[in-house]
Parts: sequence; C-alpha cells; structure tokens
Amino acid sequence: MFESFLKKVITIDGVTGCIAVNPQDGSIMVQEGDINPSLEDITAFFGSGFDVVSSSLEVKGLKFSYLEKENQKFIILVKEGGYIGCELSATVLFETIIEKILGIEKADIEIKEAEKVSISATSELSQESRFLKSKIRQINLLIDEFSEGADRTQWIGIVKEKFSENEIGKKIISTFRFDDNVMSFEGSLDPEVKEEDISTVSKLVTDSLCRKAVGIFGAIEAKKKVHNVIEKLGIPK
Repeated sequence: MFESFLKKVITIDGVTGCIAVNPQDGSIMVQEGDINPSLEDITAFFGSGFDVVSSSLEVKGLKFSYLEKENQKFIILVKEGGYIGCELSATVLFETIIEKILGIEKADIEIKEAEKVSISATSELSQESRFLKSKIRQINLLIDEFSEGADRTQWIGIVKEKFSENEIGKKIISTFRFDDNVMSFEGSLDPEVKEEDISTVSKLVTDSLCRKAVGIFGAIEAKKKVHNVIEKLGIPK
C-alpha cells in the first residue's frame, strides 16, 4: 500500500530512512533505507497522538508532526491506513523535506485524477485511443520516477519537443491536456493516426526521457527507475 510512496520519499536528499506503521498494532508494514531502532515506536506514538488531537479538536488537514532530539530529526506523516515515519540527517530543514513530500503526494494525486475516465467514455474509445492512453500512463510514470517528486517541467519539455517533431506526433499531442505538468488524453484522435504511429512516437519520447535520466542519475540508477515503472505497469521483465 505504501511501498511506492516510501520508495519516492527515501530518494529525497536528507531522508535517511522511512517506515510505514500499522495504526492498529504499531507494526512495521514497509521500510526503506537505514532504520533507527526507535523510529517504529516514535512513529506509532506520535501518529496515534496526532489522530487523537485532530479528532478531538475537529482539526482537518493536520498531517505532519516533527521532533528533534540532540542530533536526531524525525517527521511523522499521518495517512489513511498508516503512519509514515522518516528520519532525517541532522543538517536538513524540516520545512524543506515536508515541501518535497507534499510535492510527491500532489504528483500522485494528479496522476490518479488524470487517469480517471468514466467507464462509459472509456468503452467508447477507439482501439488507438485506448492504446494512446496506455502510453500516456507509461510516460507519466516514467516522469514521476525521474523527477523524484520535484519539478516535472524539464521532463514534460522533452515530451512536447519529441511529439512535435513530425506531423503525426503533432496530431497525437493535440489530444493531450497538461495540468500541472501531468498529461492526460482529452479530445478526439485523428482517424489517420494508427496504433503503429503511436508506438513509434511514444518510443521516441520514452527513449529520450531515459537518455536524460541516464545523464542525470547514471545508467544503473536510471535502469532501476525504469524497472520500478515496469513493476507498476505489471509488464513481465
């Protein structure tokens, strides 16, 4: 449930370890990075206390708690179905980490919203349109991995550039909607656009995104991020 979220949080500079704790019994559900032995208890205690305070005071939107003890820093995030605990390096600012975590959450929500289409509308889509939607999802997930919850602008710039390099690509991208740098399919696909056209242009885009990722993260780390996307898509390796 929280595996994908924690994998993104642990990539934030300054986060050394993070866990998801069951709110019912305080047990660890998922963990990433180097875990301080006390992080489990701290997360369960402050998470449950958070719930009590927000409930009794009818405070809505109360999500983060953080504490500092000597050279130790912790952030506790209350989410539906669990409490997230993160240990930070001593020099990092709480506000910086919280802002980046909120960025990850926002991107996740936007992608889910972009993928929501009514069942009736989906059933009326052509085979080419459904194929294009699958490619859009794949590209969104790649950008999600490569941007690591930060600004997606440079990645979306690559998408727009590559789709606009030829006439077929321009016809395809004309059906896209970009909300806060998250793509979704909107409109009617030109009947001249075939599935193989979509496949060709999409491959050009994904290859360009991957090359950019290799330049930033190195080949090994970029490959790991691509494998994360493959797992989310349920594609056999």
